[in-house]
Amino acid sequence: MKYILGFFVVLFFISCDNELDLIADFKEVPIVYGLIDQTATTQYIRVERAFADKTISANEIAQNPDSLYYDDITVKLINKNSNVEFILERVDGADEGLPRDGGVFATSPNYLYKVNTADFPMAVGDSIALEIGGVFEDRVVTSTTDIFKKPFFVTPVNLRFEQGKLLSINWKPEGDATVYTAAFIFNITEINNGISKDTALRWQVANNSDRIKIEVEGESFYSFLSGALEANSNITRFMNLAEFQLISGNSNVADYIRVGQANLGITSSGEIPTFTNISEGLGVFGSRTVDHRFDIPFRETTLDSLKGGALTLDLNFQ
Repeated sequence: MKYILGFFVVLFFISCDNELDLIADFKEVPIVYGLIDQTATTQYIRVERAFADKTISANEIAQNPDSLYYDDITVKLINKNSNVEFILERVDGADEGLPRDGGVFATSPNYLYKVNTADFPMAVGDSIALEIGGVFEDRVVTSTTDIFKKPFFVTPVNLRFEQGKLLSINWKPEGDATVYTAAFIFNITEINNGISKDTALRWQVANNSDRIKIEVEGESFYSFLSGALEANSNITRFMNLAEFQLISGNSNVADYIRVGQANLGITSSGEIPTFTNISEGLGVFGSRTVDHRFDIPFRETTLDSLKGGALTLDLNFQ
């Protein structure tokens, strides 16, 4: 089952900003987004080009794939500890189950550069270099990130959501873990006129946070379910075992998010600062880990409150 993953936008990439000063002379600027995840089966890197044209509108250019992508570049990952190198394969994200969201930019093709993790082994502490050749004749585009260990935390014995009380989960960072997104996944069986359907609801309780602890008010759990589920007397529901997901990003990711959020708001200058750790370009090359815990039970008192509490009574939990 696939879930949207917080600050890695869904999937793996943060929306790109390809806007340049259309008055200035053209300058080749590659836009790179990639998050190396040792826990994933596949690694993806997005490489696009910034564009400028004094006679054609930016919106029109953005809909032309020839303006977005490079045809003859080489995207390489290098494990500097083991000296293993791998040239990534260009694929269409739509064929990988990663369609591009609609918007300003052309959605098809959705070119990404791919390597199966089994073909490019990594270990905690390894330094991973990115090299992109072919953008410039005389130099390569580079960046580096390190693989860090998952933060340590203990799976809750059970989930207790009670009015006036907090449910707390905390973790201990390992290495360069710096920014976190956390979510519960609630697995619910719904029976409607004899037809059974399983539903998974993702409740994000931390997003791009630098805190190493979440505290959730008990009543907010029932409020979330009340807003996420339809009150229908024909539907009977059963709450199954829950899941908890912690996504951690390293300092490269944290800096990218922090700078991107800076100088925004009603009193800001309106100028968004730019963070990049890509030589000769813009974007971010970082690393992340995903820790997904399954089969977490609920305390009996919480299940009783689901059945009879004021916020969830009409949801027909059994």
